[in-house]
Amino acid sequence: MDVDEPTGLVYPRIHGYRIGEEIGGGGFSKVFRAIDDDHGRVAACKVVNIYISASLGYGTPNVKELQKEVQVHKSLRNPYILDFLHSEHLDQSKEAEGIVPGLYILLELAVGGDLFDKIAPDVGVPEDLAKFYFAQLVSGVEFIHSKGIAHRDIKPENLLLAANGNLKITDFGLCAVFRYKGKERLLSGRCGSLPYVAPELSSPGGYAAEPVDIWGMGVVLFTMLVGNTPWDEPVAETSVEFRTYAAGEVWEFQPWSRIRGQSRDLMCRMLDINPSTRLTISGLLTHPWCMTPSQLSREQIPEALTQGMRASGMMAVADPTFKDPNAAAYAASRSQRVFGESQWNTQWNQQESQFMRATGNLTQGGDYDNNTTRFWLALDAQDSFALLHEFLCSELGEENVQANSTHTALRVRKAAGQKSVSGAFVLRTSDTHAASGQTLVSMRREKGSILHWRSFWWNTVRHVELEQYVVKGDA
Repeated sequence: MDVDEPTGLVYPRIHGYRIGEEIGGGGFSKVFRAIDDDHGRVAACKVVNIYISASLGYGTPNVKELQKEVQVHKSLRNPYILDFLHSEHLDQSKEAEGIVPGLYILLELAVGGDLFDKIAPDVGVPEDLAKFYFAQLVSGVEFIHSKGIAHRDIKPENLLLAANGNLKITDFGLCAVFRYKGKERLLSGRCGSLPYVAPELSSPGGYAAEPVDIWGMGVVLFTMLVGNTPWDEPVAETSVEFRTYAAGEVWEFQPWSRIRGQSRDLMCRMLDINPSTRLTISGLLTHPWCMTPSQLSREQIPEALTQGMRASGMMAVADPTFKDPNAAAYAASRSQRVFGESQWNTQWNQQESQFMRATGNLTQGGDYDNNTTRFWLALDAQDSFALLHEFLCSELGEENVQANSTHTALRVRKAAGQKSVSGAFVLRTSDTHAASGQTLVSMRREKGSILHWRSFWWNTVRHVELEQYVVKGDA
């Protein structure tokens, strides 16, 4: 588990884009920001290591499934699906030329980040905002199904945001073709993420494709409204929550009791345990809750999206602002300088810039960072690293914390219920604020639930060992 890049090999230009900063990844892949300098464009480049040796004990990627993912994704063009731009396979002989081999997939960069990165755990979003995003999710999934394809992994981690705040469905790694030339078939593969997977997948035999995605959408809607998943997995034998739901006794308890009226009726019909009577896409489109559109204007979306984070004090840590005139003037001037000199200046119109700033994707100091699980420490980088390393080893155990050789990143693994979340604490000095000697710490999730990672971040910044050093904005 090493956070350093392999030495001696470089990433080539792909389709006119140079590979820039690493912004994500996990498993066999890394995701980089890619820049087309000639045309002032940015994208995301996913690099899959398809040549990893099985002897390392990590397994190997399924190349056939990757090829299917590429073919399916490139065939889907829709406003609410992340754009597929290009793919390129560089074989292992490229190593002799000093180039990293693998499968390179160039995608639209969802600069707005993860939808659920902006949602406070156990709080959720206003119902009107849930309507706004759920309508876009329904439109995207309806299009996918119209092409005879089931996504099979509808979950928060696969719902991203464009610069204008629109939803973008991504990750077709588990998709399946269920209709071809008018003929439909049952699916058999058991896959998906347990909190969002439909209960029929735990039974033997084939299953209908479309109801599986409807169920996943229902769990996503629940999570938007209350800020948490309803259960760890939909199996009565292992989940008390699901057993209570199946018995029809759950609605009198929190957080289910917060869902009322038409939204409760919609939830019940989408989360019908019987797939043959579960609501269909056409039923969704004609349901009263869905037919009553969101009343939010475009200008109101960012505030509604981050409402829970602001009310809980999370945004004061993730994007601190200050009333002091000198600090405000510094941030404003730096914002103009950074934004004016970067490739983002040609990427966004006024509406997009407003969304990016209001949701913390552009910090008050002008830095672009669409990951709001971040904080600043009032310490220099060396002292910040020492503090975090000692704290994380104490909290998680030394076996779950690994530092890179330059002491600029700490990769961690943390238990989260029956599962775990993993990612990296990436440190860099930042002049976003007028005060010198501060360090920006960006917590980048690599694997596991976004909501669990958000909770980990919030508990970290409020811990007694760290809180006194965490920079907080004015109330």
